[in-house]
This record gives sequence, C-alpha cells and structure tokens, in this order.
Amino acid sequence: MLSQSQPDVNTLLHNMHAQILALTTQLTELQANPTAAARSVEKKFNKKVEVVAGPGTFEGDRVATAVLSRLKGPVAGQYAQVRMQECYTMGVWPVWDDLKVEIKKYSKPQAERDWARQQICTFKQGNMRTDDFVTRFLALSIQGEVF
Repeated sequence: MLSQSQPDVNTLLHNMHAQILALTTQLTELQANPTAAARSVEKKFNKKVEVVAGPGTFEGDRVATAVLSRLKGPVAGQYAQVRMQECYTMGVWPVWDDLKVEIKKYSKPQAERDWARQQICTFKQGNMRTDDFVTRFLALSIQGEVF
C-alpha cells in the first residue's frame, strides 16, 4: 500500500518523460540555430572576464601601484606590500624603468647571491689548479656581489 505523500511510480515516469521531451526539444532548437546558443554563451562569458591593463597604460604613481599590486607569491607579495607602504608614506613613487630594475634586482638575483656567498664560505682548493681556483673564486665573488 502506498501512503498519500509518496507519488505514484507512473506519475514519476510521466514527469521524467515530459522533462526528457522538453530537453530534447531544446537541444534540437539549439542545434538548428547555433548562433543563438553561441550568443547566450558569449553573454555569460563576457560577464566573467576581468580586464587587466598593462603598465604602459598608466603614468607616474599609477604604474607603480598597478605593478606592485599584481606581484604574487610569498616573497614578491611581501616585497610589494612593504614597497607600497614606503611609497604611500613618503609620497614618492618610482618611475617605471627604475621599478623594473628594482624588481629584477630584488627577486631572482637574491637567490643567486645567497647561493654564491654560500659557495664561497665552503669553497676549498683541494687538488684544483691555482689559476682555476682563483678564476672560480672571482666568478663566485662577482656573482655574490662580495666586492
């Protein structure tokens, strides 16, 4: 016996059949007129697009703000936060060319400098020829900016 609250199996099948027919009709219409479907998809897509301008479209302090606000990662993010705070406090913003040089100097070469300095600390001549040892030592000292 069925209780009053449970729907009949035939009713469920009938409702599912109606939904399948509606979806099949909708699919047939979309296949017949794909440009209308493309427009609706394009409309939804355009709502989700974020426009990011390049630094060349800004001038002065807006360049620095635009670039620094987009730096990501633990090291670059912390650097950007500190640098922006300095700029806000002092009221002086770097020029785009100076900012590029500063960012390059701060990010990648720091690891190379640290590595080179560590190599110098543990560097031994051993059975290496003297001129090779001096050449390698000078190369590491230049890379580590020791002198």
